[in-house]
Amino acid sequence: MWFLQVVATIIILGLVFALGLSQGEAQERERIEKQRRFEAMGGKNSSNKYF
Repeated sequence: MWFLQVVATIIILGLVFALGLSQGEAQERERIEKQRRFEAMGGKNSSNKYF
């Protein structure tokens, strides 16, 4: 019976790990996208295209 509990625990840990990984990837992608948009608007250099 304990074997089933071990298997269930491993599956749950695997799911939590996978979900956390995908969440982190989404946040990283969003951060890169924001930085790219910031640079496209001329955030770092003084010659801003939009102003």
